[in-house]
Amino acid sequence: MLGNEEPFSVTGNTILLRNDNKKLLLVTGDRYKNILVSRSGVEMSEWNAERRPGVRVISLQEIFKRDKTYFFIRAGGIEYQIDLKFEESPITEMKF
Repeated sequence: MLGNEEPFSVTGNTILLRNDNKKLLLVTGDRYKNILVSRSGVEMSEWNAERRPGVRVISLQEIFKRDKTYFFIRAGGIEYQIDLKFEESPITEMKF
């Protein structure tokens, strides 16, 4: 895997995309829709958790071993807060 850098990095509760050409599908629990992250933004997705070219699939349980419901994603130069306890509208664009 040398020279093949992951398309994202995880620091605490922040996920940062590294490669503009990749997409990241965060697989949430059954209560929530999956979250598709691309360079241009973040959206809820009906995609299944299966391998597909150009898309990195990762389960949130792999990142967070505790019962956290929130994390941050940076995509397309914008940072978003994802808080799964707000089921109707879990994605918020952060303004600094």
